This record gives sequence, C-alpha cells and structure tokens, in this order.
Amino acid sequence: MSICTAVKALVVCVLLASLTVSGLSHADVGRPPREAGSHSGRFLEEEYADQLGLEAETLATIHTIVEEARRQGKALGAQLHQAYIQMRALLSEEMPDTDAVMKLADTIGSLELAERKNRLQAMLQIRSLLSPEQRQGLIRLQGEFSMRRRFEDQQACQADSANLCPNAASGRARIQCLRDHFETLSEACRAALQTRRGDGHGP
Repeated sequence: MSICTAVKALVVCVLLASLTVSGLSHADVGRPPREAGSHSGRFLEEEYADQLGLEAETLATIHTIVEEARRQGKALGAQLHQAYIQMRALLSEEMPDTDAVMKLADTIGSLELAERKNRLQAMLQIRSLLSPEQRQGLIRLQGEFSMRRRFEDQQACQADSANLCPNAASGRARIQCLRDHFETLSEACRAALQTRRGDGHGP
C-alpha cells in the first residue's frame, strides 16, 4: 500500500470512527469554523508589545502578516467545514461511493495541511522580524499568558463541566467532553474553547 493510499484510508477511518462516537461528529460539523490566524501574532498585537520593545514599523508589519493569515485561514476553514459536512453525508449513506469518499479525503487532507502551513508561515515570518532577545522574551511572556488563559478557560467552563461532564477526568477528557456538547455550552465556554483551539507555541 502506498503512503498516499494509507493516509487517505486513515482519514476515512477517523471520520468513520467519529460517526460511531456519540456527539463527536455533531460537535465537529455543527460548530462554525474558527477564525484562523497566527496565535503568536495576535499575542504580540494584544499583549506585551511594549515590553518586548517592538518598534512601530515592526508592529505594523506583524499586523499585516496576521491579517493576511487570518484572511487565508478564514477561507480555508470555511472550505474545510463544508468538506467535513459533505464527508459526513457520504459516510451516512447505506453504501457510500468509495471513489467519492477517497477523493473527498484527499480534499480534506489538503485543506488541513494548507491550514497548518498558513499558520506556520505566519509564525516564521513574525519570528524573522524579532531579535534573539525579543524571541526569548516572547516565549517567556507567552508561557505566562497561556497559564492565565487556561485559568480563565477553567472559570468560563466550570459550570458546564460540572453539569455536562461530571464523570470526565481532568485535562483532555474534560475538554473533549465539552467539545462533544458544544451546541449546549454557555456562550462564555464556547468562546473559551474556540480560542483554545488556536493555541500554539512561541516563535
């Protein structure tokens, strides 16, 4: 079996598995596509730009990079969202068309790769604008930022977690449970989960 065929088969297996897990495919398909972009770029624009000593010209360039990444990410996210809806419909048929499923698996894989490359390109472009000292400072500040945001996320989803996921262990199981019940979450918890999906590491 070729690598390409193996990858397509894996994508289909994952999607098939999602249909057998209660609530998972509904949560993934029903959720509106998140706004994509560079997490590092948003962090620089919204937090600590002064502490890192970024000049106005550098910050303006970062803003341009982030806006372009967001624009491309939004378009890719919308296409991926529709592709998953189409795949779910195909796999829900009694006898799915194998060729159609495999072709759509190719499309989904390409879109997911394009999303990752879009974020990575923005991160590398931003990194190239920073001095070594600024990069180290950013990594430190992002660590503090992530810890604070995790605490805020926990606060935002505390009631939802207690009501919907009382038996879920802490960490990934709790987050997955909340995502499975995305449509019934409070607005604050939804926002926290959507923001969390954009987490990344510093340049």
